Parts: sequence; C-alpha cells; structure tokens
Amino acid sequence: MSIVLKGEGLEKLVDLKAFYTFHDIKQGLIKKLTHADDYTPGTKIVIDIGKRQLNSKQLHEIEDILLDYGIHLKKIISPSWSVNGEDKEMFNYEVPYYAETIMLSRHLRAGQRLFSNGNLVILGDINPGAEIIAVGNIIVMGSLRGIAHSGYYGDENAIIAAYRLRPTQLRIAEHFTRPPEEDSTSVQQPEVARIKDNKVIIERLKI
Repeated sequence: MSIVLKGEGLEKLVDLKAFYTFHDIKQGLIKKLTHADDYTPGTKIVIDIGKRQLNSKQLHEIEDILLDYGIHLKKIISPSWSVNGEDKEMFNYEVPYYAETIMLSRHLRAGQRLFSNGNLVILGDINPGAEIIAVGNIIVMGSLRGIAHSGYYGDENAIIAAYRLRPTQLRIAEHFTRPPEEDSTSVQQPEVARIKDNKVIIERLKI
C-alpha cells in the first residue's frame, strides 16, 4: 500500500484511506515522512482516514509523529460516519492540542519577550511593551496589555484567553486585531480571542 502526500504551499493532504489498522496508518505515515522532501517545517497536514475513526489517544499519537518532523496536524477528515444512525457527509477532528506547555508565574515587563513551542500559560500580567508568542494556545491568568501571538506556525484553531484582555495587538496565525479606540477597562470578565469567519473575534470566556 502507498500513502499520498499532495498539496501546495504549507498545507498538504495525506491520503491514508488504504490503511485498515491504526498500526499500519502510523507505519505508513512514518515511512512517507522519512522519505518525503516536498514539505518544510511548519507545514500543516490534513489527513484523510476514509471511514475509520480515531480515539483521542490515537489522535495524539499521530500528532506526536508529525511534530517529530516539524509538521502540524490541522485536522483529520472522514468522508462518512454515523451518529445515532444518521449519516454525515464529513467529520473533522480539529486539533488545538499541543504536547508542550510552558507555565510561568510572574509578570512580563516592557521589552520582555517569551516564546513557547506549544502552549503558553502565564500566571501574571503582560504589561504594555511585552510580547508573548506560542505555537499553540495562550492563557493569561491576569491582565494581557501587551502583544500576544498564538498559532505561530499557522494554526487557526489556536486561542488567546485572559482574565482581562486589553492587548495592544492580538494575532492568531496570520490574522491580527487591535483594541478599539474607546476605553473598555470597565469590562471585568475573562475573555477569549479566536478565529471565526476568517477574522479574530473576542467573546466572553465561558467557564
């Protein structure tokens, strides 16, 4: 059996429909990635597994394999599946999961910059002039008043959440936004920024 890797730019489709067991899926994927020269670090992969489904543990194993090669899993698609006897045309596993998480318990001052190759959790404030960047998600258990960039390698499923979200700039993947001109300091509730309809939106964080 063969595995097909096709696509252009930094997003490619991996066709795994020909494999029937999870072991074969993993081995075929590893073999292809070992000999492939048509991707670059930061490539986003969409995997088609046909009618099969993966549990969360298997999904994380696939993502870990890809991360070993500097590749990121965007989603897994199955053209047909059934829930409660009802057929669906497509099922997508969106994958905001990252194995690495950096947790820092302090404030960041102006001029300080912090990068995480996975998720980033700050138990403190991000002051104006400070910058935090994460390949995965960003969570600030305090005030975010500096610059924050999640989904650094292009993951549009990444989020930015803070107890008080007052940034000078927010960026998720290639999308960015700035705060409104009016002062919104009266809002005292956790908020989350995410991509919706191809733009960054900010909404109340439901806990």
